[in-house]
Amino acid sequence: MTQKIQNMLKKITYIEADIEIQKQILFSIPSEKTDEMEQVMTGIAEKKDMINNLRDQIKEADPLEFDRIIRFENAAIEFKKIAAEKKFSEVFTLSSVDACVVSLKNGKKIDCLVKARDLKGDWAAITVDGEILHISKSDIKL
Repeated sequence: MTQKIQNMLKKITYIEADIEIQKQILFSIPSEKTDEMEQVMTGIAEKKDMINNLRDQIKEADPLEFDRIIRFENAAIEFKKIAAEKKFSEVFTLSSVDACVVSLKNGKKIDCLVKARDLKGDWAAITVDGEILHISKSDIKL
């Protein structure tokens, strides 16, 4: 990933954080202050346009990297849905002290960004390629 794309992604992150703050401000505005509410909503819409423009610039600069980013965004959304449906007893990430690897009984090792074991002992993982895996405890090498 080029420095230019990294900088655009950082800008997107900052703008998204600002949008969240603006949303909190919007909810704190008394309902009778419609002008103030409209002003904040206009600002949020402008910031969303800024994000879309930055995403378009990334797509134009490096379509393959853009597709990779989208794949990871979708994997993160899917993993959040899984986490909402299941209770995890353990979660490991690539930033943990140990490497984030899923070892299977067939000898295969899968590098991951995140892996989580649910209360039944089954695992869900996001691979380094942005793929979501569901792995039965019977397939895991302990």
